[in-house]
Amino acid sequence: MYTHNIGKNNSDLLNKEFWESLHNEILKSNESFKKEDLFTYVEKSFVYSLFFRGTSHKELNVYRSLLKLKDIGYVIMLEFVPKEKTSIIDFDIDELELHYLIKNELNDAVTAVGPLLQNQIGILVTEGPDKLAPNLDTKSRSIAAGTKLLNAIRDKYKIKVIAGIGSVQSIHSVNISLMEALSCLHYCNPGELIYIQDIDKYKDSSFYEYKEAEKHMIEAIRHRKTDAFDYFSILMNRIRHLSDDAKRNKIIEILVLATRASRVDNTDDSDYYNYTCHIKTLMELEGDQLIEWAFQKFVKLTGCVKPQSSIDYSNKIVQATKEYLEKHYAEEITLEDVAEYVNISPQYFSKLIKKNTGFNFIDWLSMLRVKKAKELLANTSFNVKEVCFMVGYKDPNYFSRIFKKKIGMTPSEYVKNIRQMTS
Repeated sequence: MYTHNIGKNNSDLLNKEFWESLHNEILKSNESFKKEDLFTYVEKSFVYSLFFRGTSHKELNVYRSLLKLKDIGYVIMLEFVPKEKTSIIDFDIDELELHYLIKNELNDAVTAVGPLLQNQIGILVTEGPDKLAPNLDTKSRSIAAGTKLLNAIRDKYKIKVIAGIGSVQSIHSVNISLMEALSCLHYCNPGELIYIQDIDKYKDSSFYEYKEAEKHMIEAIRHRKTDAFDYFSILMNRIRHLSDDAKRNKIIEILVLATRASRVDNTDDSDYYNYTCHIKTLMELEGDQLIEWAFQKFVKLTGCVKPQSSIDYSNKIVQATKEYLEKHYAEEITLEDVAEYVNISPQYFSKLIKKNTGFNFIDWLSMLRVKKAKELLANTSFNVKEVCFMVGYKDPNYFSRIFKKKIGMTPSEYVKNIRQMTS
C-alpha cells in the first residue's frame, strides 16, 4: 500500500515491484505502442515518486509542465477489495485500460493516475482556483468525482472498490491530501467512499474512553469481576462504525488481551492458545455478525457472561420509566414521582426496577445524567458548572464525584482529554 511510514525492506519491495511492473508493461506494449500511451508511464512515474519516493522542487516543476497540472489539487485513493476478503489479489485488471477509464471519467479535471500497487491506486486531481478555491464547495465536487469513479469501475470490472478523498492542497503540499485519503480508507466498507471532512462521523472521537474501557476490562477479567462484560460491550460499541477489516483487527486484538488476562496465573495455556483457527470464520463474517461472533468468543475464552444487571426494556414499567427519565432528567426527580407516573406504589416500583435493571432508581438516574453530561462536555462550549445544572445537579462538587465514579475521571479531566484528542 502507499505509505511513507514503512520499513526499508517493504520500501525496497515496492520499489522493485513498481519498476518491474512498469518495465513489463512497456515491453508488452511495444507491438502496439501508441504515442499517447507514453504519458501513462510518465504519470505513473510521477505519482509514484510524489507519493512514495518524494520529488524535488525542480523535478515537480518539470512534471507539472509536462502533464499540464494545475496549482492546487487533491488525492483520491482507490482500493480494490478482493472477493475472499484477504490481502491477496484475486482479480486481473488491464492497468492501461484502467488508466484510460479513470481519465475518461474525470475528463473535466487535469489528473495524474498512479500505478496499481498491490490493490491500491492513487489519483492526483488538479484544477484551477476557479474550481478548487477555498471559498468554493470543493467537497461536493470531490465526492461527485469519487462516486463517479467507484460506479464506473464497479460496473466495468465487477469488483468491489472503496475510496478515500483528501482535502484540497497546494501541489507542493499534496502529500497531506494523500495521508488524509489513506486514513479514510481505514473506515470504508466495500462500495463506500469517505471524504476527509466527514471522517469524524466514523472515527472514534472518544479514544481516551476506549483505552480506559480496555484497561478496566483487563483488570475486571483478572479479578473475575462481572463488569468485565460491560467493558467489553463498550469496546464493541466503539468499533461498530469501523470497516469490516478494521473490526476484525480490533476484535482479534481485544480477544488476545482478554484471553491473556483471564489466564494470567497460567501463562502456558495462554501462550499455546490457537488463535489462528478462528481466522477463516472471522473472514467470512460481516458487519454486526462480527460483533456477535466477538461476544460469543469473549464469553467462551474468559468465562465472563452477560450480567443480570442489564436493563430489560421489554418490561412496560421499565420502558415507561426510561421515557420519563429521558424527558425529565434535568429536573428534580424522586422515586415517588416516577412511581406515581407509572401508577404503582413506590415500594413495588423500587423492587421492580431493581429486579429488571440490577441497580436502584438513583443509580439509573445518575447514569443517565452522566451520559448527558458527557455529550454536553464533548460537543458544546458549556463549562462544567453550567453542565452540572443542565443535567439536574445543584452541587458541582457532588456532580464531579458522581461523574468520576461512573467514568473514572472528573468532568474537568474528561474535557481536557477530549480537547487533546481533537486538537
